[in-house]
Amino acid sequence: MMDIGAYRRVLEEYVREALANSDGTASGIAEYLGSIKSPGRFSRYRLEKQTALREAIKAFGEHRHWPVKIIISHLGVEIDEFKQG
Repeated sequence: MMDIGAYRRVLEEYVREALANSDGTASGIAEYLGSIKSPGRFSRYRLEKQTALREAIKAFGEHRHWPVKIIISHLGVEIDEFKQG
């Protein structure tokens, strides 16, 4: 069974990491997320990490014409830098 709290933490971590290490566009973020190695067999919260990574890649890839702020909101991730405007 999936731990929703762990999933949300990992999803936010992946999004923050992608924002920091990409050009900031939806396609750049999707590309960066795609380069992250999927967690291994003995990783803690493996299911949550795999699901979060897959969902983030899907969201940024499929909705690359949306503003990044909207995609992040759609994922349910709250990032302070995007709250102001």
